[in-house]
Amino acid sequence: MEAYIFLIQNGDLFNIGISRNLDKTKELLRPGYVCAYMKIKEKDSEVLFRNLQGRYSEARLPQTDYFRLSKSQLLECQLMMKSEGGKKYFEPIFKGANLVASFVLAWLLLSGIVIKLAVDPILDRIL
Repeated sequence: MEAYIFLIQNGDLFNIGISRNLDKTKELLRPGYVCAYMKIKEKDSEVLFRNLQGRYSEARLPQTDYFRLSKSQLLECQLMMKSEGGKKYFEPIFKGANLVASFVLAWLLLSGIVIKLAVDPILDRIL
């Protein structure tokens, strides 16, 4: 299934939310209007939603999904949602097998550097 992450403006407040039915949400949040939204797979939606809300946490009204965004924050949020790369903006570069392989490779590389630059000179002096 798919979900929608949306940005709805009502006066000077913005609601960053998530919904399975955007039309129903528009009706519920009237007279606000949709500034931006993105369609995403439901399984990825919660993480992306939390990341987006966390990005603007300093502008959040306590205990609500409403934010008092500056013009630059509004434009940034709209661009993230409207661009096709919006989802990739929040995805980690390394995950799964790539994360494990990268960690092992980095560990081996750093270990080799430490041995070459720190341990070998000491052993050469001793032997």
